[in-house]
Amino acid sequence: MSTNPKEFVVDLKFQDYFKERIKQVFLYVTDDCNLNCVQCLYKPWLRRKGEIPEELALIVLARFRELGAIKLSLIGGEPTLYGCKNNYKQLLSVIKRARDLGYEYIRLDTNGLFNADLLEREEFKLLDEITFSIDSHIYEVNDALRGANSFGRSLANIIRAVDLEYKVDITCCVHRENVGKDQSGNFLIESMIRFAETIGVNRINFHPLFRMDIPRDGWAGETDISLESWLELYSEIRKKIDAGNYNIKIRIPQRFISQEEFKRNPAYYGFCPVKDGERVLVHSNGLIQVCALRIGTSYAIAMFDRQGIVWEEDINEINNFDLHESTPCTNQHRDFGGFVPLCISFKPKQNEIVWRKELEWEKRRK
Repeated sequence: MSTNPKEFVVDLKFQDYFKERIKQVFLYVTDDCNLNCVQCLYKPWLRRKGEIPEELALIVLARFRELGAIKLSLIGGEPTLYGCKNNYKQLLSVIKRARDLGYEYIRLDTNGLFNADLLEREEFKLLDEITFSIDSHIYEVNDALRGANSFGRSLANIIRAVDLEYKVDITCCVHRENVGKDQSGNFLIESMIRFAETIGVNRINFHPLFRMDIPRDGWAGETDISLESWLELYSEIRKKIDAGNYNIKIRIPQRFISQEEFKRNPAYYGFCPVKDGERVLVHSNGLIQVCALRIGTSYAIAMFDRQGIVWEEDINEINNFDLHESTPCTNQHRDFGGFVPLCISFKPKQNEIVWRKELEWEKRRK
C-alpha cells in the first residue's frame, strides 16, 4: 500500500503542541539488531524486528520539518541494518531526502558492526555525525556487555571513519565494570576519555546506568551503578572538563542534584523535553513518544500510520503531567533521599545545536 503525502493528516492537537518548539527527531528506523547487549534499554522493541517503510519515514520527516525540526538522529535497533539487504537503499534514501528537506544536522547512532564499504557511499557522507557505542576501552569489559568481538569490529570502523574525516563521537555507558578506579586511584572513565583522544574522535558521550523503578529496570541487566559512585565520578570529571584538562568534547549528564540546590534554580534544573516540546521519538511500530524513559511502555503522545498522526487520548504520556511547573523528573520513581533525579538529557554546558538561539535552555543557568 502506497502513502499519499496529500492524504497524510496531522492531528491539530499534535501540531499545536509541537509547532515552533520541536527541534529534533529520533527516528527508530528498524527494530532489528545484530547484538543483544546486556544493558540495552530497547529490548522490547528489538524483539519485534519491524522497520518503518521508507516512504512513510520520509512523509513523517517532512511533517516534522514543517513544524520546525532541524536535527535528525537515525537510531534503532541497529540503523545500518535498515535496507542492508537492498544495498542500503532505504537508509541512504532517508539520509539524502532528510538533507533535501532542510534538516541542518543528521546523525546516525550505531554499534559499529556494519560493512566498512558503507562509509564510502556518497549519501552516507552527508551525515554530520556518526556516533559509535563502545562501553569500555578494555575489550574484555566491552565484549562482556555487547558481545564477542564487538569491540574490535567497531573500533576498526571508528578508525576508518576518522580517516575519512567523518565527525565521529563515542557513546559509553557507565556501568558496574567501569564506574570505579584503577590500582593507581584513577577513574576508569578517565582512561576511556584518554583512549578516545588517541583515536581522534570528536566527542565522548556518557550514559550512566541506574535503576529508577520504571519498566526498563526489568530488562536492562545487572549493570546499574550506585548514586554515591556516580556523584563522586561526575564531580571529578566535571571539574576537569571545566578546567580544560581534556582534548576532546565531553557530554556527561548530571542526573542528580540536592533538593536544596534544585530549589535555587528550578527553571534550569527542571529541564524537560516533555515540557519544552523540543523532541519526538518515532518508533517503527507507530508510537510517537517524547520521554525516553517511556520506552518499553504503551504510553505515547501520538500514533502514526499511513493515514497520518493521531493524538493519543487514553494513554497519552502527558496526561496528569504538570507542563507548567519546573519539577525534578517525574518519570523516574526511585527515592534517592536528599537528591532528586534530573532529566537524563540534562547535560550542562553543552554546545548543542537545539540549545542554540532556538531553545536557549542554557540561559536559564544562573
